[in-house]
Amino acid sequence: MPAEAPTVTGISPKEGPPGTRVTIRGQHFGNSPRDLMGLTICGCNCLLSAEWVSPNKIIARSGPANCKGDIIVMTRQGGIGASTVQFRGYMETVGPLKESAVWVEEEISNWGRRAMSTTAMQQQDPLGLSVEDSSKSLPDDQMNQYFPHPSSESLSSEDFVPARFLLKNHHGTSFDDLKAGLSHLQRKVGAHKEGQLSFLKANVGAVMDQLDTLCVLRDKFEQDALQVRMMPTVRLEQSIEDSRREADRLFKEVLNRRENADATRNALSAMQRNKFLFLLPTSIEKNSIKGDYDLIVNDYTRAKSLFSDSDIEIFKRVFEEVDKRIDSLISRLKTQLTTMPCTLEDQKKLARNLASLDGDNNHAWNAIEARYNYLLESLTAPPEKPPENSNNALSPSSKLGGGQNWQGELPIKIQTVEDCLEVFSFQFPELWKLGQSYFSGELQVEASSGHNKSFRDIILRSIKMLCEIVKENLTMPVGTLTPKHKNSNKNSTDFGPWLPQCLTEVVFLYKSLCGLDLPSDALALINNLIQDLRFHCLLVIMKQTSEQVRMLYKQETWVHDLPSATLPGKQSGGLVTALPSLFESKVTDAVTLLKESIFVHIPGETTVNPILANPSVHSQYGSLAQSIFQGFVQTLEHLSSSKEVMSATPMFLSQILTSSLPPTRQSGNRKLPSENPQLIILSNCLYTRDIVLPSVMKSLASLTGDQETPPLLLARETAVNLLSDLDKQLCEKYLESKTDPLVGTIEPSMYIGEFDWAKLPERSVIERGDLRPYIKEILANLISVNCEVCKF
Repeated sequence: MPAEAPTVTGISPKEGPPGTRVTIRGQHFGNSPRDLMGLTICGCNCLLSAEWVSPNKIIARSGPANCKGDIIVMTRQGGIGASTVQFRGYMETVGPLKESAVWVEEEISNWGRRAMSTTAMQQQDPLGLSVEDSSKSLPDDQMNQYFPHPSSESLSSEDFVPARFLLKNHHGTSFDDLKAGLSHLQRKVGAHKEGQLSFLKANVGAVMDQLDTLCVLRDKFEQDALQVRMMPTVRLEQSIEDSRREADRLFKEVLNRRENADATRNALSAMQRNKFLFLLPTSIEKNSIKGDYDLIVNDYTRAKSLFSDSDIEIFKRVFEEVDKRIDSLISRLKTQLTTMPCTLEDQKKLARNLASLDGDNNHAWNAIEARYNYLLESLTAPPEKPPENSNNALSPSSKLGGGQNWQGELPIKIQTVEDCLEVFSFQFPELWKLGQSYFSGELQVEASSGHNKSFRDIILRSIKMLCEIVKENLTMPVGTLTPKHKNSNKNSTDFGPWLPQCLTEVVFLYKSLCGLDLPSDALALINNLIQDLRFHCLLVIMKQTSEQVRMLYKQETWVHDLPSATLPGKQSGGLVTALPSLFESKVTDAVTLLKESIFVHIPGETTVNPILANPSVHSQYGSLAQSIFQGFVQTLEHLSSSKEVMSATPMFLSQILTSSLPPTRQSGNRKLPSENPQLIILSNCLYTRDIVLPSVMKSLASLTGDQETPPLLLARETAVNLLSDLDKQLCEKYLESKTDPLVGTIEPSMYIGEFDWAKLPERSVIERGDLRPYIKEILANLISVNCEVCKF
């Protein structure tokens, strides 16, 4: 008949912490301790601590369970039993003076439950007193002064010092309370000792059984030693040693694999956490190729703050590689910073990045010096030959056109001025803005105190060099117009057609520089250059106009297509060619060009024409006007003495002498053979003096605003005198050319007729016309010459 399964029907107590003594009651627990094969309380094996008392009673200690569960008893005959009751296990903080049936780790065991709060972990005071607030205890520095040797107030520390414990936790506790606490501690110690004695009394049976077992083992050991004649412990010791070595080998192998796995896992975890650092060298190269230097600066700054002071070897090695890449990048950025051409924004960006990478404040100043040197090199570089039909080159003014060289290629020195102005207008503002960014802190560096004066000198030297280049190329004698046209005798007047446009470019540059907030002395240099160019342009244009007026004789066509002009004091007009009108148009064009060029208003000027406000310049302006008038007089003189005019006079006289009637004119634009060129020149002279000269003086006075200025009055007076003298000379010359042939005709007739001046006929005879025919012919010729002169 099979045995019945064990059944648990009651326990005492029903709950408790690990190590609680539990009395288990029920049925069919076996007939002896050997029948008890297993015991679990709340799933924890408690067989080692179980004590079989009777078939209905077992005493055991609970395991480290933190739950509620069944008590299962297993016997040899009945097998696994059942339970009608349950035991609840819970965790309890074990103090240094509290008995525990299980091993208590120094750290709080988790055993599968949630971590306890700080309040539950706090140990009770051994004196049974409340612990003082930490704000009332002595500070640690003062405690270390009282106890210089290693000491601690913790009860579980090996360096526990009671005096330090009392100062730390009971600094303000009264002496009576401390005595009461001492009594409480003594009672707890006495109760602990009594508990140990009662534990032995309660388990005396188990202790005696263990002693009996040890005695049996000793007797059996002695018998085996006598039979084998060898100490069994030697073989046992050898087996244990072999087992220990094998276990150590296996353990070390497992431990090594575990250590390697842990090391690999830790390395992978460290690489994953710090992959930013390990990928930084590659990231620097990629971003450097892309030109994204801001991202490189941000990454390097972050890595430097995190890993520059690290003691980990792998981090040191990686960061050394990062520093090498950064040093190489800094070298490339320095080269890019000082390599021209480079845009202003790129230079600012490079300067900021370099300042962030190595903290050197000189990079920004090096950028300024590089841009300054590039400006100087660009200004002094030889100009490139402009392409044919280029629309960008300066075009000569059509109002001063007409010279054979003006229609050719652009002169080299004019091209040099154009290139310098273009380079300066583009590069100088960038140089100034870069300097302002440096001194304002925009480049993230602190400007040196000595660089203020140096930058000012750079600005002034740049402007001075531009002024010198412009003056040298526009005001000095020119040796070469183009590589194909060489003429060492040319002077600055050859640049007349281009000077107004050059002046306009300089004025435009000045206006653009006024918006940069430059120092006053820097703007004064450009202002002085403008005034010099104005004066030079005035001289060149006036001299060029004078030269063109002097060459007007080449444009005389002797065609009097203008209507007959009525001169003051004349009843009818004389024949006038286009020469006076050409003279007036040349002067008017020159005045208009001067208004459009040298009298353009610039910022800061208070007068309309500041150049002529200078008395010396005004006086020279009058002298230049006189030279223009002298040039036109020279043109008329050249025409009067030319071979064409001299050869036309005899033909005219022969027509007069062979005809008894006055010469007639045909209408239209055709040149009549009866018209004497000397009379046309005389008519042009009078027309210029009386009609053209007032208009020309009015045009010249429009630059000064007043015709009554002494230089212009002198110029007008000189012009009137020159034209009047020329008119007188032309009349005398013409009359002389007319009277000589008449006299030559009269004298032979007088001699042939034996004319006697003493025997003149009476007046009545002359009035009646009773004269010889040749006398009438002579009188008719004289009247004709007089009419011709008076008419023209």
